[in-house]
Amino acid sequence: METNEIKPKTKRTSTIKISLNEISEATKKSMKTRTITSIILAVIAVPALLLGGWYFLALVFFVSIIAVLEIMRGTKISKRYWCVYILAIVSTVALIFWIFIKNNIMANIKAGYSWWDISKWVVENGFESIQVSSFLLATILIGLFILIVFDPHLGFDIAAYLFLLVLFAGFGFQAFLFLRLYPQYIADRPDITFNTNIITSAFLIIYVILGTIMNDIGAYFIGVLFGKNKMVPRISPNKTWEGFAGGVFFSIVVSFLFALIVSWIGYPVLPFLSHKEWYYLLLISILMPLAANIGDLFFSATKRHLAIKDYGSILIGHGGILDRVDSLLMVSIVTAMLIILINNGWSILV
Repeated sequence: METNEIKPKTKRTSTIKISLNEISEATKKSMKTRTITSIILAVIAVPALLLGGWYFLALVFFVSIIAVLEIMRGTKISKRYWCVYILAIVSTVALIFWIFIKNNIMANIKAGYSWWDISKWVVENGFESIQVSSFLLATILIGLFILIVFDPHLGFDIAAYLFLLVLFAGFGFQAFLFLRLYPQYIADRPDITFNTNIITSAFLIIYVILGTIMNDIGAYFIGVLFGKNKMVPRISPNKTWEGFAGGVFFSIVVSFLFALIVSWIGYPVLPFLSHKEWYYLLLISILMPLAANIGDLFFSATKRHLAIKDYGSILIGHGGILDRVDSLLMVSIVTAMLIILINNGWSILV
């Protein structure tokens, strides 16, 4: 009699192995260099960031000039075409400081002073919102059209690149100014009770910088240690989905907790962005790392199109100023727009 032996079934279990990537000596050296450069940058920028006012305006002015020169470097136009350089520099600076100049002139006229009396200008007069002059935009376009017609070395692709980057830098740096100086403007309004001073008025911009920096730090270290799946290899070969997730996570947690903590101790980043409005803070904290990645990838795509590795070399280990602030400018624009929308009851007619 034949019997069939029934073998017990073996249960198969699947395990997920998480392994660390091997860190090369070149990567270790790069980490050390980037860290040292970041510390030096912090020593230079933090005092102006905390003091605000004219110190902060001066810092943004000089940084924006360097950024424009790096934008021009990407075009590979010879410096003998000085008219193109002047147009780019003047246009960007005008876009950044237009609202500051306009509102101070109007304040001087209203107070009975001479409109050109710079000694009467107040920093807080200029940052109620983000604005751009249509006359200025038309002037930039006409200037580029003239250069295209009369300069054979300036093609349509370069003109479009200059217009896009100048506009982005202008809006980005103006939004950055807005985020630092708007809390002081709010505090000076008699109809709003807002407890702030020179240091605590910097909590809003610190909140935004934390959201941006923690995304960069988280994405870099998680990507180096665990990154295996490429995110957008045709644009940025080194970015991974693991790094993206790590950056977004650390950015949301750190920025959201910072905003809640300073609100709980009595210094909210803005009167309508306190721990009681935690849902707005959470929304901004979620959008900041997403905006940072969009800005970073956009500039990576631009550099790949221009066939350059970095926009500059002034920051050892980081590249140029534009390579370092690309994501911060995008985050500043998105955050400033959200703040203006929230403050105006989500009306886009602002």
